[in-house]
Amino acid sequence: MGADLRDADFAGADLTGALFLTPAQLNAAKGDAATTLPPSLTRPAHWQARPAPAGPRP
Repeated sequence: MGADLRDADFAGADLTGALFLTPAQLNAAKGDAATTLPPSLTRPAHWQARPAPAGPRP
């Protein structure tokens, strides 16, 4: 409880079992479309989808 999650990277993490996670903590952290959250929380708008992997250019 009360953890400072500024700039914590939750990209791809499964947080469905996280206890006492708050919207303020999520807003301070980084995540993406693959990050799963407990049903009681909403994904922050600034969490972007994962960028496509770099491949060879034509």
